[in-house]
Amino acid sequence: MESAALHRDEEQRLGALAALGLLDTPAEARFDRIVRLAASLMDTPIALISLIDRNRQWFKANVGLDVRETGRDISFCAHAIVGDGDEMVVEDAQRDVRFADNPLVVGAPAIRFYAGHVLRSPGGLPMGTLCVIDGWPRQRSEAQMRSLQLLAELVEEEFDRESDRDLIAALADSERQNRMILDTLAEGLVLHDDAGRMVRWNPAAEVVLGLSARDMSERTSVDPRWGAVHEDGTPWPGETHPIRVALATGVAVRNQVMGIDLPDGQQRWIRVNAEPVLDQDGRTTRVLEAFADITAEVAARQAGAALASDLRHSEQMATVSLDALEQGVILANVAGNVLRMNPAAERILGYTSEALEAVWATANFSVYDGAGVLLERDERPLRRAVLSGVPVVGQTVQWPRPEGGRITIRISVVPNATDDGELVIAFTDVTDEDRSRRLLDATLEIAPVGLAVLDRERRILRCNPAFAVQVDREREDLIGVDALTLLQGDDHEKALELGNLLQTGRTDTALVTHRLSRADHADVWVETHVAVLPDPDMPIAIAATHDVTEHRRMTRDLSMFGHLFENSNDIITVIDADGRARFTSPSAYRLLGYPEDYSLPDGVLTLVHPDDLPLAAEKLALVKGGAEKVEAFTVRVETADGSWCHLECVGVNLLADAAVEGIVVTARDATERVRLHELLARRANHDALTDLPNRNVLAEVVQAGLVHASQTADAVLAVCFLDLDGFKVVNDTLGHAAGDQLLVDVAARLQNVVRPQDTVIRIGGDEFVVILDGVEGRDEAHRIASRLRDAVTGLQQPGGMSVGTSVGITLSRYGDTIEELLRRADEALYRAKPYHASRIEVFEDQPAA
Repeated sequence: MESAALHRDEEQRLGALAALGLLDTPAEARFDRIVRLAASLMDTPIALISLIDRNRQWFKANVGLDVRETGRDISFCAHAIVGDGDEMVVEDAQRDVRFADNPLVVGAPAIRFYAGHVLRSPGGLPMGTLCVIDGWPRQRSEAQMRSLQLLAELVEEEFDRESDRDLIAALADSERQNRMILDTLAEGLVLHDDAGRMVRWNPAAEVVLGLSARDMSERTSVDPRWGAVHEDGTPWPGETHPIRVALATGVAVRNQVMGIDLPDGQQRWIRVNAEPVLDQDGRTTRVLEAFADITAEVAARQAGAALASDLRHSEQMATVSLDALEQGVILANVAGNVLRMNPAAERILGYTSEALEAVWATANFSVYDGAGVLLERDERPLRRAVLSGVPVVGQTVQWPRPEGGRITIRISVVPNATDDGELVIAFTDVTDEDRSRRLLDATLEIAPVGLAVLDRERRILRCNPAFAVQVDREREDLIGVDALTLLQGDDHEKALELGNLLQTGRTDTALVTHRLSRADHADVWVETHVAVLPDPDMPIAIAATHDVTEHRRMTRDLSMFGHLFENSNDIITVIDADGRARFTSPSAYRLLGYPEDYSLPDGVLTLVHPDDLPLAAEKLALVKGGAEKVEAFTVRVETADGSWCHLECVGVNLLADAAVEGIVVTARDATERVRLHELLARRANHDALTDLPNRNVLAEVVQAGLVHASQTADAVLAVCFLDLDGFKVVNDTLGHAAGDQLLVDVAARLQNVVRPQDTVIRIGGDEFVVILDGVEGRDEAHRIASRLRDAVTGLQQPGGMSVGTSVGITLSRYGDTIEELLRRADEALYRAKPYHASRIEVFEDQPAA
């Protein structure tokens, strides 16, 4: 492994990095959005904004990793910032001498492909990279690298953008801003001078420490009245106190757990971070201490240890207690032996103790995180607790059941809970809770209308982005707010009447229209639907708000109708009850190319695409029939040059209004949005080079094939793994362009020889998978594989070079999982590949002689 050299202006670079004020700051949505977009555009599971500090790389934003930093000596990004250009691409880390034995390659997250674009400070110095990472080797795409460059430029613009970090950077220079940030932080924050005295603190510090302002001013960091102790009860010597260490060394001290005595005699546990504050000469003159109350967390660990001790030394009481619990509890040793398992554990997991031991002993046992992502072995709760010796508390994981499928459990693991180093594992089945939570989360996030969950005092418990936009507030600022305060004063009485009606139980739904009280004083009207979920302990209501400001304005002020027709960028059409256009705004010519006097004697529906005609007719009929609310709809409309334009339409019935006497249809050009949506949807599931399905759909296709095979008595599913023989020679000799063209040709030939029901998938590099849906057996699968091999072997390259393909085949068996089927196909390919002779290998439990 080769560690990167230091930048030629390293100290100046580190100074510029510190000046950004981003290191060790909380996650920010503006950066999180960019890494999510990078992962999507580059089709990678991992994307990072990495800042290269003196001895570490720290991630300001990340997708796909649950760590915030790694050592600089193993960092790929550290190589990128000292390179000749702004880009660094590693197509296969296992074949790069700099990274082949790097811990991030040989261990988690098993990096194979890396692409990074250097991020520079406003002064031009490299701060780190915007990078993407994949566990499969890949070739660079110029289009994707251009996208990565554009996203990196967005990150650099955010470096210069004013944000909360400007408040932190100004602490040393501005007393007023210092007090502002101290008072607004939720955790305790204390500024100590060089003698350890407390000179500034925020209100949260007084609450956590249980002291008045006068008491705080009379204490130092090592005052004996703190009674500071470690978790094991031993005293905490003054010279090792985090504040003293940070003052003496100028190095930050983090995550120190300390027990302190409160004035009322109670003990409180806090997690302490001490950050040195330097003067202009680089000397440590003050220390900023941040601490949070973790008494409940420490109590949970101590309770877990006490439970383990009771389980060991009081067998009868443990048996009675465990059998009565609804929570699953397992006592095990580090060797994987189950020493005790209560009935609830067997019921939740579906395993007996013997069966669970057998599963743990196999290499095929899989555990997933709460989002369904496979956890690496060392990331699993039991493994983490054993390796670190630190309890894992309340982690949510998905656990496979023996009959198939998964359950979601909330698990805690206490290592070394007894004198013999045994583990206490406690868990609760939260499958239904998790499913309901995810359904609610998805509904809240994607709903186009505002949604808010209220308690019985009208306080907001949750809300979605659309609701926050409507009321002109940040989502986090709305939690706990009385919903009544979001309305203008004149509408309070009407809202109170509605609330009283709901609480009396005379109705469980209601509708009201009112104005919002916004910071920008805009006159915004919303139509609010409220539904009550009856709960005897805590009734909850869900409010759905739809912005009807424009509708009211149109209805109220028809005198401006002509102005809207003349100047709107949207097409505004007034049609009569028979669907004939009475008037169309000039924008119809700009968008569709028709002149203002263009006549449609058979009505506007004659321009609608035949496939969209039923939808358009239905929506117009609803508007004409006086429907209270008709959602916007999108249809294709023929333009003057014969092409098709997507229009998003909404209609308002003003037939009864003497000033209009028609149905007003407003149409907006949605062509580009529809095209982009279709393009993104296809990119997500198709390979950009060959246009074949990509590995994102592999599991879905295999699962569908397994289901089909299980329903068919005389057919099975076959999976063929193909790896091109001689591809590297072509790529290295003729160049990447020739290699790309070869992959395109191979893809076309494979598709030409498979059956209509079969699927060809490119999973990366020169590797393909062909799913044979419904073959009669080994012989038919071998015949099709022979056609695949022969199709590829016939591809001749310039200079007499030729390529072939090795093929590994496996056939589905009863009870197969996706993972097992793919593993066998991969193993069959592994057996065929060493011959380099376009060999076909069918998986057998033992290799053929």
